[in-house]
Amino acid sequence: MSLTLALGLWGIRRENTLWGDESVTYQLAQRDLSQIWHTAQHIDLVHALYYAVMHEIFGLFGGGLLTLRLPSVLAMSVAASGVGLLALRLAGPRAGLLAGLVFPLLPQVQKYAQEGRSYAMVCALVTWATYALVVSVRHRVRWRWAVYGSTMLLACLLHEFAVLALVAHGVTLVVSRVPRR
Repeated sequence: MSLTLALGLWGIRRENTLWGDESVTYQLAQRDLSQIWHTAQHIDLVHALYYAVMHEIFGLFGGGLLTLRLPSVLAMSVAASGVGLLALRLAGPRAGLLAGLVFPLLPQVQKYAQEGRSYAMVCALVTWATYALVVSVRHRVRWRWAVYGSTMLLACLLHEFAVLALVAHGVTLVVSRVPRR
């Protein structure tokens, strides 16, 4: 988690330049919620929840470049801790440590950690939903399944491609022959 945070913060302002899609987030997050909803209905429904979240973050901390990108850095750091814990739980302490150290070094992780878009948040939510699934399969407690379901729902609302993780989770449950209850 610390390595991901350090790498994400390193050069986060990139000479105060925005990438193409980040400028859309920057512009929409500064509009009021009714304008965000109107725009989302006609153009970009996929990211409507993300724009609303960023609108609130801009309202709290101002609309600068650091405010735009910092949520992604924090989200990817949360994802890194989830990756490490998943590996620890599934393969042991050495795997957990290696996963936690290798994950932040992946180019796509570094890219999305510094991009003012929803992808880092979705990554964090899917990672922790996967962890909740692994824990739920073993312990069979309803509230754990509720945590899994609500985390995946939030991930899917942030970006529709998170639905693919649901498919992967379902296939994994079938292939691993987890007994139903």
